[in-house]
Amino acid sequence: MMKKWQISLIAFVCLLLLSSLMYGVSLYHKYKATLRAISITEDVNSNTNSNNENQHDEAITDMPFILLLNGISARKQLDDGGRSDTIMLALIDAPQKKVTLISIPRDSYVEIPEYGMKKINAAYPIGGSKLLEETLENWLAIDIHGFVSIDFDGFIKLVDLIGGIEVEVTRYMEYDDPTDGTNIRLSPGRQTLEGKKALDYVRFRHSNDGNHASDYDRMKRQQEALGGLVDKVSSFKSLTKLNSMMDIMGNNVKTTLTPKEIQDLIKAFAAFSTEDLEKTSIQGEGYYINGGWYEKIPQEELERVKLIMKDFIYTKE
Repeated sequence: MMKKWQISLIAFVCLLLLSSLMYGVSLYHKYKATLRAISITEDVNSNTNSNNENQHDEAITDMPFILLLNGISARKQLDDGGRSDTIMLALIDAPQKKVTLISIPRDSYVEIPEYGMKKINAAYPIGGSKLLEETLENWLAIDIHGFVSIDFDGFIKLVDLIGGIEVEVTRYMEYDDPTDGTNIRLSPGRQTLEGKKALDYVRFRHSNDGNHASDYDRMKRQQEALGGLVDKVSSFKSLTKLNSMMDIMGNNVKTTLTPKEIQDLIKAFAAFSTEDLEKTSIQGEGYYINGGWYEKIPQEELERVKLIMKDFIYTKE
């Protein structure tokens, strides 16, 4: 006959196992709910009548495709729906485990369907990520599979949760903008930046001393930060913070990818290293028109980028 302490120990162990099982089931259901929350069939910020119910006959991991990455500048300090502060195209080849990022200047002067020539970042407040996607498709003669968007608040919270991201600051940065809460003070060197500082770092372009950075320096920092974020999130092992991470994703990330497509991509790139990430950007020529600053993209530059995409995947004829 077992002694009382043995019975108590067995009961305690069983209770721990049951609690762990219940927690695991809870996390699984939360994970599924998060996928449903971030996956949408229509851009919630769009005020156009566009329909985004694309039919994907083939599995997303069977062929290369293009995905729009859209960083939204909406923050509590600004009383508007935000603009596209970061615009990238991700060329994704799951079978070959390859990813190429192409950054696009937010001031690019392009034709927005039905709205004429404007800065490309004006497409989002007019018609949401769907109109931005359509603008890029027409401009670059490509097919875009869908988009993923994240707002500033989500970026800050996510970076804070994972303990910051590591970056290489290449110059002294000092800039204040009370209109959007920017207050940056960084010295050169490799360092870990938490949420707000990481956001200011990737957005830095103007300087208090007038020694401004170019938009292309800014795009390089955005690519660097995205790589650091992916590395930290993919290696994240704190079960106690997984609930918080899923809450942040569910509230601040939106995508036209289906829950199944998201899961398939997570599995396909589980062992992906950002060291294998290829990066480039569209290079333009800055000029003033009607009192505003724009980036004019030369035709030869467009052809260069189109060739990259054609070699990686396909283009429309």
